[in-house]
Amino acid sequence: MTASLDHGPKSEHRGSIYPGGARAIRAWVVDDSPLQLEAARAALAERCEVTVFLSGSAALEQLSMSEKPPDVFVLDWNMPEMTGAEVCAFLRTSSDAASLPILVLTATTTREGVQDALSAGANDFVRKPFVAEELQARVESLARTKLLHAKLLTAERLMKVEAEFRERFIGMLAHDLRQPLNTVFMASQLQRAASAEGRKFADMQLRAAQRMKRMIGELLDFTRNRPDTGLPLDRRPVDFAAVASAVVEEIQVANPQVDLHLSIDGNCEGTWDSDRLAQVCSNLIGNGIEHRIPETPVSVMLHGSKSEVLLVVSNRSEPIPESALGALFAPFRRGVGKASTGGLGLGLHIVSQIVTAHGGTVSAGSDQHGTHFRVTLPKA
Repeated sequence: MTASLDHGPKSEHRGSIYPGGARAIRAWVVDDSPLQLEAARAALAERCEVTVFLSGSAALEQLSMSEKPPDVFVLDWNMPEMTGAEVCAFLRTSSDAASLPILVLTATTTREGVQDALSAGANDFVRKPFVAEELQARVESLARTKLLHAKLLTAERLMKVEAEFRERFIGMLAHDLRQPLNTVFMASQLQRAASAEGRKFADMQLRAAQRMKRMIGELLDFTRNRPDTGLPLDRRPVDFAAVASAVVEEIQVANPQVDLHLSIDGNCEGTWDSDRLAQVCSNLIGNGIEHRIPETPVSVMLHGSKSEVLLVVSNRSEPIPESALGALFAPFRRGVGKASTGGLGLGLHIVSQIVTAHGGTVSAGSDQHGTHFRVTLPKA
């Protein structure tokens, strides 16, 4: 037997605990006695939307189909077909005490009986015969606790997302501006020489500063988006070869002691975000320099085919364990081995995000000969 009784106007519920009186507390009452059901309904009807059931199985069947589950389960403990303990145990397999409060109605006066009910998963109890005001107060108390718990969970999730987002933004900003700034500083020193060579470095300084300014603007825009929306892109016709050459040149100037090898073949033109491509190149090459065996080269290979471009950055380094390869692109993942520094561990994660946003793939491989990173980007 089920009966749904809705009291009061649909638009406002007197004494509602929900904002603006949006709705009444949904209370489901389960008891094998029609007289007890009527008494409970009468006690709760003024402040609750009451649905009554003559058996636990009927309530559980309705719960499995309902789009509006109860805020509080009011459950008789001693029923012939399915006991209150069995109903409690079933409910607790899918709902914890905070998300679905259970109030037990029991005639027991022993401490052991009350402990049994609470141990089975009940939140609270009311002894029979109950006082209407007490039943109403305990139902409202459980509903308020559930509502506060839900609000707390929502606030905690928002705080966690915001904290992670701020940390990601600050880390990306600090990491990706480090290389352009190094180039600016180096070029500024060399610019003092009044020569053709000095002017060349001055031009490099200007390009790096412009890229830095653009990156700051894009990262600030990125903060206005949720992390799961992906990186914003400004797709335009780009020659990947020109981008890679410029980045290699910048890094070589900032790291004159490093032997950088760049090889390019095929048509490397496509539609991408050129600044993001520069980030990919800069991060991978920087990673290769950081983790290489000292005084060994870093190789950058770019190959263009009809539909895609392949970028491979490789070095001679300590082998990375196969078990660690899959986690290299995770955020805040620092390097493996002696060459690891105290950085934020965002470089490879940023590479992965940029490549994914372009519809491409990135992977890593490592053996006794060294480590390589492969990036494949579709041209359109």
